[in-house]
Amino acid sequence: MGEPNNALKVYMNRPDRIKSVLEYYLGARLPSDWKCEATGGFVTVRNSKGKLSFRERDFLGKAQAWGVRFLLGLENQDSINLTYPWRLMELDYLTYGREIERIQERNVYNEVKYGVEDDFKYRYRKDDCLRPVLNLTLYWGRKKWKKPQTLKDMMGSMERLPKKLQRLAGDYRVHMVCMREIPDEDIQKMDSDLRYVLGIMKRTASPKQYREYIWKNRAYFSKMPKSAVDVIDACTNIKNITEKLEYTFNAESGEEETNMCKALDEIERNAVKRGLKKGVKQGVKQGALMMLFSLVNDGLLNVGEAARRAKLSKDAFCTKMTKAGYKKPI
Repeated sequence: MGEPNNALKVYMNRPDRIKSVLEYYLGARLPSDWKCEATGGFVTVRNSKGKLSFRERDFLGKAQAWGVRFLLGLENQDSINLTYPWRLMELDYLTYGREIERIQERNVYNEVKYGVEDDFKYRYRKDDCLRPVLNLTLYWGRKKWKKPQTLKDMMGSMERLPKKLQRLAGDYRVHMVCMREIPDEDIQKMDSDLRYVLGIMKRTASPKQYREYIWKNRAYFSKMPKSAVDVIDACTNIKNITEKLEYTFNAESGEEETNMCKALDEIERNAVKRGLKKGVKQGVKQGALMMLFSLVNDGLLNVGEAARRAKLSKDAFCTKMTKAGYKKPI
C-alpha cells in the first residue's frame, strides 16, 4: 500500500488507539482486565523451490479480555483490494501454523508423555489449544468498499452445483470498520487522539471546516504527535499546512510533536498580506485607468494612445470608460 499504510501502521500500533477502535466496534467499553501487547507479526515462508519470502501483519498483539487470552490482528487498508479475503486468510493460516509449531516444540522440549487420545505422530496432545486470532480491518479510504468482503465474493458463480456441493467450498469473512464513516457522536466517545485524527479527516473537503476544527481543538493540535500528522499528511489533502510544520521532541511521550495551530496562523497571516498587496496593486491600477478616462474625456489624450497605455484594446477601453460613467469617446 505504500506511504499511507506505513503511516497508519505506526499510528495504530499504540494501546489507547487500539482500545478506541475496538470499543467503537463493540459498542461498549472493554473490561478492566483488558490488555494488549504487540508481538511479532512477521512470518517467513519458503516456497516449493526453497526460496524464502515473508508476510507481515500491520499489527498482531497478545490480548486478554473477559478472562480469555487471544491474538488480535489489525490490518489497515486505504484502498480497495480485490484479493483481500484471501490475503487475510493466508495471514491467519501462517499465524496458526506458527502457533502449532510452538506447541509441538514445547512438547518435544518438555518430553511430554502422550496418551492414547493424543497425537504422537504430530506431537500434539488432546488438551493442547490454539489461541484464537481475532481480525479487524480498518478501512481508511474514501471510496465505498462493497466487495469483496468474503472469500466466496472472489469465486465465480456456483449456482449450477447442488447445494450440498456448494457447502464444500470454505469461506472467509472480512470484519471491517470504515473509519471515515464513524458518526461524530461515536468519535467524541473515544478516549485517544484517534478522535481528532478522524475528526479532521472527515472535514478536509472544506478548508473552512477543517480550519475551524483545528482552532476549536487547539489544545490538541498545538501539541500534535508526529505519528498523527503523518496519517493526516498521507490520507488527506491539507499539505499546505503539513509542509510548514516544525517538530520538537517530547521526552515524556517519547515522540516528536508540532504546533499545527501556529502553522495555520502563519498561513492565514500570509494570505491576508497577499490580499492586501493585491488590493493595493488593483487600487493603483484602477486609479491610473480613471486618470486616462479623464484625459480622454477632456480631449487631452486620444483614445488609441489611452488604450495603449492601459494595455487594452480600443473597444475594451471604450466599454470600461462608459461603464465608469463617462461619455463614449468619438
